[in-house]
Amino acid sequence: MTLIALFIVCLAVIAVQGEVPIVTRAEWNATHPNGPLDSMETPLPRAVIAHTAGGGCTDDVTCSQAMRNLQSYQMNRLKFSDIGYHYLIGGNGKVYEGRSPNQKGAFAAPNNDGSLGIAFIGNFEEQSPTQEALNVANKLLEHAVKQAQILEDYKLMGHSQVSATRSPGKVLYSIIQQWPNWSEQI
Repeated sequence: MTLIALFIVCLAVIAVQGEVPIVTRAEWNATHPNGPLDSMETPLPRAVIAHTAGGGCTDDVTCSQAMRNLQSYQMNRLKFSDIGYHYLIGGNGKVYEGRSPNQKGAFAAPNNDGSLGIAFIGNFEEQSPTQEALNVANKLLEHAVKQAQILEDYKLMGHSQVSATRSPGKVLYSIIQQWPNWSEQI
């Protein structure tokens, strides 16, 4: 291999490592929304971190199944028009596409408007998400800024700050308080 070819391969590897591994709705076999979704104007002023509170996942098959189960629960039992979050993060270090950031979420009433909802799949009351999940969450936030989904000076907060809930769990909440853009104020 020539030095130029090796350099090109190295650049390709660096580019791929910097990308956020997003699993599309089609790839996790999402159901279509069953009703209208209100729109929001991006970029949004805040990102809200939540957890799904159910079982976690660490591989592609179980994470996709967790996504389908959550969407079904939220649409059928909670009567949402679609899955409530914009992005969900699996323990496998992949991001799962929920609703579009241009659509108001259904996770932080009465503060859905202006909030990008990012949920970690699992319960993080007593344990931490995987390091892969935490790493990709930070990449996702950077990606959301670059894509003008959230403001560059967005406020990062936990779900419990905008709704009466224990989400994102004690352990995850203490972790995100150390991240850039953390805010105690809505």
